[in-house]
Amino acid sequence: MRRMTKALAIAMFTVAVGATGCSVEEIEDDPLEESPLTAEEQALLPDGLAPDHEHDDQVLVPGPAEDDAATFDDDDAYAPLDVEVVDDAPPSALYAALLKSGLHPRASDALRAAGVAGWRITQTIGNAPASAGYHAADGSVNGRTYCAAVDLSTSGLTETQIHNLLEKLAKVGFAVWYRKDGRDGWRGANHIHAVYANSKMKTQLRAQVRSWLDGRTGLVGNGVYGWHKFSATAKAAVKGKFSQSANGTTNGGAGVSGRVNTSGAPLTVRKSASTSSAAVGSVPDGGFVTIRCQKRGTSVTGTYGTSTLWDYIGTGYVADAYVATGSDGQVAPTCQ
Repeated sequence: MRRMTKALAIAMFTVAVGATGCSVEEIEDDPLEESPLTAEEQALLPDGLAPDHEHDDQVLVPGPAEDDAATFDDDDAYAPLDVEVVDDAPPSALYAALLKSGLHPRASDALRAAGVAGWRITQTIGNAPASAGYHAADGSVNGRTYCAAVDLSTSGLTETQIHNLLEKLAKVGFAVWYRKDGRDGWRGANHIHAVYANSKMKTQLRAQVRSWLDGRTGLVGNGVYGWHKFSATAKAAVKGKFSQSANGTTNGGAGVSGRVNTSGAPLTVRKSASTSSAAVGSVPDGGFVTIRCQKRGTSVTGTYGTSTLWDYIGTGYVADAYVATGSDGQVAPTCQ
């Protein structure tokens, strides 16, 4: 009976992938143990004080703007499924339409999950000298070139809404900064700069993601970023995406897709396969996860009955009893 219920659940989830209004629990901030940038890596970071006409006001405030500010009254975001990607492969009907040309398909789906409308995307691929090559193309997927970096307009948003948008973006896998004139080593037009962590990217962008994980600005001075303090949940999400992509190399979608079904509450991600293990994050009800491997641990009674199976999702373990995979048994390799 449980097998039929779980298989039916994953089929139903496949039909409707959007989830809204999900809450994510706050957890204590844990160090991410990211090694500092080397002098060579830091030298690759852009100079936030140099003139950069790719970030002039007229470029970063496109129009006509939609009144979508209320979307960012909270910091909830659902976890999009990381579709399989093959670098430089010919076009395929596999991928959803891009929000804007120049986006990686995973990044486009993640922006949707964070509630970002296409009009807010002001920059994907560009080659202005002041950008230090940061917006040059990183590769191609589905026959289209992309850049892992994307800039967003903050037009019409309050500071609280910008804080919420930063959290949303990090929770779906972006290393992200609000570039505010006169703050954190930036001079120029206000905007959001984001790098999607689960994609193939150039050396400069890998250095930027590592700078973000270390709580820094991603600019040449590499000072501490002070405008927004990211939650441990958000930081763990980016770290997991970055690790999943082998520090910048597309992983080909390795892993088995599942979707969390708790009937409302977020599902806790734990350090090991035990209910007594430390919490390292959470996944909202309805959120997708990629199961890298599975192992036996503490018995848990959940939506799909009682099971000792736990799923490793890159940042930690979740109880399989709450994850729709289409099977009651093990669907991924055994964790070592």
